[in-house]
Amino acid sequence: MSNNEVLMQLKNIHMVFEKGGGIFSRERYFHVLKDINLDIYKGEILAIVGESGCGKTTLGKIITGLLKPGKGEITYQGQNIYRLMGMDSGYKKAVQFIQQDSYAALNPVKTIRDSMMAPIRVHHKELNYAQGEKLAGELLERVGLAPAEQFLSKFPHQMSGGQRQRVLMARALTMDPRLIVADEPVSMIDVSMRLAILNLMSELNREMGIAFVYITHDLSTARYIANSGRICVMYMGEIMELSSMDELIRSPKHPYSQALFKAVPVPDPDCADIDTPLPLKSMDLLDLEKRNGGCPFYSRCIYGKEKCLCEPVEYRQVDGAYVKCVYEGVPKWKM
Repeated sequence: MSNNEVLMQLKNIHMVFEKGGGIFSRERYFHVLKDINLDIYKGEILAIVGESGCGKTTLGKIITGLLKPGKGEITYQGQNIYRLMGMDSGYKKAVQFIQQDSYAALNPVKTIRDSMMAPIRVHHKELNYAQGEKLAGELLERVGLAPAEQFLSKFPHQMSGGQRQRVLMARALTMDPRLIVADEPVSMIDVSMRLAILNLMSELNREMGIAFVYITHDLSTARYIANSGRICVMYMGEIMELSSMDELIRSPKHPYSQALFKAVPVPDPDCADIDTPLPLKSMDLLDLEKRNGGCPFYSRCIYGKEKCLCEPVEYRQVDGAYVKCVYEGVPKWKM
């Protein structure tokens, strides 16, 4: 469920982390996000994929206002989010963040009732305690924890990882959000439960119109949750490719996107092209301290030329996808 109405817009986002040095060493700076431009539409599901350390979680925290970028502008429904956060605008309720570690996200000495009631009592002052508890129970059942009475009195350690993720989802729903950023929500739960959580997110998107930004390093879950949405491929803090999921699966344009898909295991050995090496020049990652002004994928790209380092890399549109690559001769993708 999505349309072309922009809910949130990120313009020229840059983020630098500083790592302090010791007595005999200098301070170091890591450019973890560079030149991020991204629109998030109302009611859409946008998957953000990339390997560990590429800046996915940092970007998610910037979207939700948990981190402030060093440079750039973020707007929500056309208004700067940092001005919105300074007033009673409802922005903090409208954009919610769901963490990867569900156990760390819940207070271990508080019951599920306590965890659910805390935001309700703050943001639903019109409800008395009994009405707030009723709302908490309804939301727990909405995410599949029924009957709610069996879960309200439990502590986090008495629940499975999948159940705790459902609690986080229910707690986010107490805010009546328009956008939920889910950071690796299924990576720490049993494989058998992952599909159920992904289906729950799809239901909330379809039935309640909530937009989701789904952050993951797992292409298979990204493909499942955003099968009719969009996907954003990140590498070393930059967006390499942005397109519809269908287009990326059918024909990835950026050399890094092609390498990602080539690395996905194929269940049928007769169909797997096991003799063909990954389309990479090197397996070594770029050192963020030595980031150049050109393409961060240059050192691993088999199509890399000198101009990739010398020229600023701009986005170009290819078959509806936005690709950050100067090389136009990448061969067509073969399934």
